[in-house]
Formats: sequence, C-alpha cells, structure tokens
Amino acid sequence: MFTTVHANNVLDVLGRFLNMGVEAYQFVSALNCVLAQRLVRMICPHCKRPAPVPRALLVESALDPALERTHTFYEGVGCIECNGTGYKGRMAICELLDLTDRIREMILARRPTSEIKKAARDEGMRFLRECAVERVMEGTTTLREINKVTFVE
Repeated sequence: MFTTVHANNVLDVLGRFLNMGVEAYQFVSALNCVLAQRLVRMICPHCKRPAPVPRALLVESALDPALERTHTFYEGVGCIECNGTGYKGRMAICELLDLTDRIREMILARRPTSEIKKAARDEGMRFLRECAVERVMEGTTTLREINKVTFVE
C-alpha cells in the first residue's frame, strides 16, 4: 500500500501516526520505508551563469562562508526560454528512511526523534537538506530556492 502523509520530514511522519492514535506496533510492522520529497526549481540551462553568493546567505544556509571564495555558484539571469524567471523545470529532492530492525525497535520503544534520527544517519540516511545542498553544489539549483523548501537544522 502507498499513502501520503503531510509532514516536514520522514521522522515527523512517525509522530503523525502516533498523534492520529495509531499504535506504534500497528504501523511499524506494515512500513518498509518512509520517503519525504520536495520539488525545487532548476536553473535555466539557457541563461545559467556564475553568480556571487553573499557571505550572509552562506551563513544563513549553514554553509561554510569560505565557499564564497572556493566554489562557483550559479543562477539564471532570465531569458525568453524561462520567461525571465531564471528557472526552467523542477526536480525532486528527497530523503528516505529505511525501517531497519534497529529503527523499528526504537520506534516501538518510543525513543526520542533525535535518537532515531541519529541512528538513521549512522545507517547511512541522507536528509532532505543534504540532498538539496548537493544540488546547489552541483549547480542545478540555487541556495535561495532550497532555503524556501528545506530547513537548516
């Protein structure tokens, strides 16, 4: 079965089920994974240009301010292809929580979300923000765009 639950991230889905009165043992045995996704606009390939990123934006985005000097960031300047927006098309950024035995046990034991998150990270989970920052670093989207749809932790 496939369903949609509105939440900010995969870990909030677990809390949402519990808040709806679903017992943990009922959904933990049925869940294989939880996927969270957001759409971000992609920089228009026709008008994509290197662009300076203000140090303040890097700090606000929880990135190393030294990237201002060492990394090339991009933006679309606007053209006829993108109707002057600088963006053309969208792409998904996502995070996937695989419900391993360890994670299932933690949910059943009602461990704090912070502990479950740490365990998921230890098992190799990449979070939504990390996926988004990766897309910025490869020049596919902008910091301003990912800051609209993801949270700095």
